[in-house]
Amino acid sequence: MNINHILYLVFLFAVSLICHKLFNTPIADFWLFVWLGCIASLFIFVKLILPTQERKYNAIKDIDIESAFRDKMKEQKPYSYIAGFHMLLFIGITIVYFIN
Repeated sequence: MNINHILYLVFLFAVSLICHKLFNTPIADFWLFVWLGCIASLFIFVKLILPTQERKYNAIKDIDIESAFRDKMKEQKPYSYIAGFHMLLFIGITIVYFIN
């Protein structure tokens, strides 16, 4: 993992904490901002990170070059794991909200 992966992982909690301190409303819990941050994180992953990886390695244009595809997948895999963690957190917060 490099610094970009760590920033993408911490981004969710840092922005949630900033929003929680900034808005400081009694009905808005910290986990509400984490929940909203999960949605934003998945949007960033799908609309910004994935297209950037595709352009960087030209994996779509040169579909027969396996090395470009392997390099793209090697660099994209940590982002995919972090996005999966954010999705699980999103689902978990939703379930806990409806149970309570």
